[in-house]
Amino acid sequence: MRTLPVTLTLLFASLGVVDAETTSQNAPVGLQQELVQIRQLLINPPEGELSDLKTAVSSHSADPAHALMQLAADQTNLARVRILSLALLSEYPGPEVKAYLLSLVSDESAHPTFRGWALQSYARGFADAEPEQVKDTVTPYLSDLEPGLRARAEMSMEYMVKNRSTGGSDPMKPMISLLLQD
Repeated sequence: MRTLPVTLTLLFASLGVVDAETTSQNAPVGLQQELVQIRQLLINPPEGELSDLKTAVSSHSADPAHALMQLAADQTNLARVRILSLALLSEYPGPEVKAYLLSLVSDESAHPTFRGWALQSYARGFADAEPEQVKDTVTPYLSDLEPGLRARAEMSMEYMVKNRSTGGSDPMKPMISLLLQD
């Protein structure tokens, strides 16, 4: 039996009411081509792990983090594309990614699904390097009124567990696996 946040996320991700082909019209031609290729990859991702998807995305872009931030921010993209983009950003920890994820988390006008994925991606990508800062960022969301965001905050706290061994449980893994399935 799936948990409510996973079920809601999958339901939301399956809603493809908006045409996913209209995006970032102002992007330079080369970048626009990269975005189209990466978007197609995220619409029909390869089977496997998040690391396999990272490898595939990296082969299509010289700056995958920048491309993923653009895809995640583009509201005309399918929810699946935006969620996978946010999840993949945890694989590219850097100042620009950190600033983007934190701005999305704090943007109360953004949908809670995307805020939650941004929070979990931030925790996953930065917990090892700056555990106290991640804990301070995540803690207020543990009592958020939005249940989905609160659940993501709880999962995000698992990245701060000191005794998590290498290769241990990744709270994001089961949800990513579901999104990677057709």
